Amino acid sequence: MTETISVPLSESIQMYLVTIARLRVDGRPVPLSQLAETLSISPVSVNEMCRKLQEQGLVVYRPYKGASLTPEGEQRAYLVLRRHRLWEVFLVEKLGFEYAQAHDAACQLEHATPDLVTDRLDVFLEHPTVNPLGQPIPRDGGDLPARPLRPLAALSTGQRGHVVRCDVSGAAHAFLDEQGIRSGASLTVVATAEDSLLVWIDETHVSLARTLAEAVEVEMETERMS
Repeated sequence: MTETISVPLSESIQMYLVTIARLRVDGRPVPLSQLAETLSISPVSVNEMCRKLQEQGLVVYRPYKGASLTPEGEQRAYLVLRRHRLWEVFLVEKLGFEYAQAHDAACQLEHATPDLVTDRLDVFLEHPTVNPLGQPIPRDGGDLPARPLRPLAALSTGQRGHVVRCDVSGAAHAFLDEQGIRSGASLTVVATAEDSLLVWIDETHVSLARTLAEAVEVEMETERMS
């Protein structure tokens, strides 16, 4: 059974914690600019909230470096992420939802699902280990498996992945954002050449210089395993 944490958190705080958990790479702090962009919230508001979360013992905030989760913050984030990804599996596999629809619905259900319902859902689904995109589902009291990341430029034709981070700024960052290549976006490599890649994202083709694709880190999407 899931360990119950007595003090409930607001939906807003849950979203901050789970977003930090999703964005962090190799244990490094998540830049506040990246957190603000992902949540579509102003950097000033993100800064204020991270300071409050630090006072509550959920986040460690380092100016100019970013935010990391404390052990308690991590546990809280995993509880939310577990509920979210279990609902994604249920909605796609049992109700026939498209993934995008399932993800949107799970964003609402993750905040309103009691631990008992989460545990029963896990049993009903026969304890899935990943969601429909191949992203790991946290177990009871366990950590998420390590996230092996690869530069987008390393993917071969036909391989899929979702964007974790883009280590660029200025005009390059603006271009990627305009094309929908941002944290959390799913894409497929359609073709490769010596100096460029063609990817399929948001129902359109985007051509990227290989040097730019090297700066985009992605997590490979795998087939769901039972």
